[in-house]
Parts: sequence; C-alpha cells; structure tokens
Amino acid sequence: MSVSSTNSARGKKSATESASSAADASTTSSPTKRYKSQADDDGAMEPNHKAPRTPPKTTITGAKIVTPASTAKLAVERPSNARRTLGVVDEEKGADYPVVAKKKLPFGATKEPIAIPPNVQSVYSIIQKYTGSIGGNGNGGGIYGELTAGSMQKMINLMVEHTGLSNDSRFIDVGCGLAKPSLHVAQYPGVEFSYGIEVEHVRYMLGMSNLEQVLKAALKEEAHRVEVSTKKEEVEGSKIGHKCILSYGDITEAKSFDPFTHVYMFDVGMPPRLFHKMSEMFNKSQAAYLICYHGPKTMIDDYGFNIELVTQTPTYMTASTECHEGYIYRHVGIKPIKGSNARNLTFGTPCDPRFSDAWKICRTGVYKLLEYVSGEVQKEWGESSKRVTRSASRAWDSR
Repeated sequence: MSVSSTNSARGKKSATESASSAADASTTSSPTKRYKSQADDDGAMEPNHKAPRTPPKTTITGAKIVTPASTAKLAVERPSNARRTLGVVDEEKGADYPVVAKKKLPFGATKEPIAIPPNVQSVYSIIQKYTGSIGGNGNGGGIYGELTAGSMQKMINLMVEHTGLSNDSRFIDVGCGLAKPSLHVAQYPGVEFSYGIEVEHVRYMLGMSNLEQVLKAALKEEAHRVEVSTKKEEVEGSKIGHKCILSYGDITEAKSFDPFTHVYMFDVGMPPRLFHKMSEMFNKSQAAYLICYHGPKTMIDDYGFNIELVTQTPTYMTASTECHEGYIYRHVGIKPIKGSNARNLTFGTPCDPRFSDAWKICRTGVYKLLEYVSGEVQKEWGESSKRVTRSASRAWDSR
C-alpha cells in the first residue's frame, strides 16, 4: 500500500471521529434532549436515557424551568431530586414525613403529594397485616366505604385547617367498619375522644381486632420507651395514639350527637330514613361540624340538616377507582369555642347516655382500654392472640 493511500485513510478516520464528537457535544448541550420537560412527566429532573418524547418547548434559566403559558398550569414545581425523595419536611413541625406518591391525572395534570405522619403509617400497616386481606363481611371482598390513606389524610387536613380539629376535639364515625378513620384521627391530630359505631357485627369485630392490635403496639412502644429511658428528642407525630373506642349498635339509639364536636360518616349507600333521623339528632346537639359525602342540596333541602358548606374535595376508594366528593359543613347557630367547641368533661359537657360509658373507658388510659377491648374480642372470637406482658403493664403504671 502506498503512503498516499495510507494518509487518505487516516484523514477519513479523523473526519469521522470529529463528526462523532460534534454530534455528542450537540446532544449534551441540548437541554430538551438531556432532561424531560417538567410538564412531560411528574416534574422530576432526571437524565433521559430513553428515546425522548416531543416535549413542550422549555427554557432553562439557572435551576428553574420556564414553561410556556399553555402548559404552565400543568407544571408543578418540585426539587430536582424529587423522584428520590422519601419524605417531605413539614415547615412548622420540622418532621420528615413519608409521602403518598404523586398521582398523574389525565392531560398531564398531577396531584400534590400528601404527607402522612409516621404513627398513621404504622397504624395502617398494623391494619393491613391483620385484616387487610379479609375485606367486606369477612368473605374476601373489599369493604365498601374505605378511602385510601391519602384521601383520608386530605380530609383530615381540611378539618384541621377549616374546623380546628385538634387534640381537644371529639370525633364520631357513624358506620366505622374496620375503624380506619377513627384510628387515623386518634393519631393525627390526636383527638381527645375518637368513637366509632358499627351496625354490622362482623365488621365491628374486625374493627375491634384492629383496635386491639393498635393498642398493643401503643403499650409495647411505651414499655420500650420507659426501658431505654432515652433522652433523645422524638419526631413529633411518631407516638401511637390510643384514645379510640368502638361500639356495636344502631346510631339511632342515641338522642343526639353530644359530646362530639365532629360528626363523620361515609354516608354513600345509607337509607333516606336514617338521614332524617340523624338530622334530628344533629340539629339538637352541640356538634359543630358534619363531614359526609352528600352535597348541600341533598343534606339541607332533602334531609333538613341545619348546616352550611365550608369546603369540599374529591376522595378515592381503596377497593375501586371510585371518586366521591367529600363535604365539610358547619352547624348553623352553633358558635365553635376555640379548640373546636371542646369543653372538658369536668365542666359538664353534654353527653348522650349512649356514649357516656365509652367516653369514661377511653379516658382510663391505654392499659385499661386494652383490657376492655381484648375482653370483648375474647368473648366473640376466643383467646386473644397475645397477652399483655407484665413489663408493659408496669411501664404504663409507672407513668
């Protein structure tokens, strides 16, 4: 081979390498090829190693993305490492709470992530472990009326914001089922008295089984805390709350909703005659707020509740893709006292006889409450799965 032909081949190879390097540099410098658009997925900024879809034209300025006005409403600002973030920081509490994943909606819109406190996560894990796969009336079907944990947290957040739901509020769940809402508010915001009533006996017993396991976890947690005598600062919201009790029976056995400040019911499927009875009970009680899933026309015009709408939000079910609008109402004519119209039992809060015994038991502490709940479960279903240990009982008594 001649020298001239060798030089020609080397020149072609060098030209090919130069063209390849130029193409790589062009790809690296193009932000729309290296990163997904914020409106393209869920707002996360990550290298796009797959063939990119055609995104809206964007401009990168520093660390921010400027999206055209036509897609600005679909974009949600999130940190660059959002997809790898395990929690969100509550600005007031400084707690790193676990997050329900952001859900993508049609046309690229997204739902804001919902922060769920650690103790609420623990309680839902306990419920899932013991009764999560049973469902319905114990026949394997999904129980009707169960919201997702994120939807329930969203409703509770609105109650806290608009109704002052707090640790001196009293909450009743009419038709409590497996007791998820009742146990949820006992954790966050940690109400003074959480009460659930259920007319279906099997569902009531499933709820009592869940309550028993949650109380055992609370007692075990307290025993461990006393044994280690730790002085470390705890994350607020990490302690499992226990001020919750369930009852089997018909809500119409009561004459009013006293002493409760918040009346909650997943009322989809409840018969009209029950609404008429409950409207009489609610109107004569001191309960300041009603939370349900029927609109103002039905609740006010058809059933006669003396209420006015405060706010509303869509919610989603666990066993299906059903969406039901949740409504929060204010009792007209009842002026809430600071702390959600809450007054201590010592100062004579009105209380219907149907609820008085449960309130007294709930105020005795976690150990006595666990004894009562375990006794009820044992009467129906035999021996409880685990006895309360002496160390756990001593730990609680030493408080």
